[in-house]
Amino acid sequence: MTEELQKAGLYIDDIYRLRVQDPAIANETNELRDECLEYANKLQDFKKYAEDFHKLISDFAKDVEKEKLRAIGTQNLLKTIAKERQAEQQVYQSKIHEKNIELERLRNEYQYLQRVESEQQEIINNYLLNQ
Repeated sequence: MTEELQKAGLYIDDIYRLRVQDPAIANETNELRDECLEYANKLQDFKKYAEDFHKLISDFAKDVEKEKLRAIGTQNLLKTIAKERQAEQQVYQSKIHEKNIELERLRNEYQYLQRVESEQQEIINNYLLNQ
């Protein structure tokens, strides 16, 4: 009788229910459906992991960009400080040069005044001796 039902396109499954589809195909269909559901769940998990990873990488990229800008700012600040120091050094060098010139002028003036004093002292001594 089972063969006659199969010829008519009807099948009896393991729990003796009448089916229009072959039980083997029905089992394969159920297995495929279960595998598809499992695949869909895994795909959802993968999507969640990918989104989490993307968020993590985006946050990391923002942090890197902040550090990069901070480093550029620090570098510019150091360059500015170096230029300021160089300008100060030039000012100090200029002042030292001016002071050296003034020192040399004062030395020459001192030597001149010593000669004048010496000459005057000699004149005074000669005057006192001649009297």
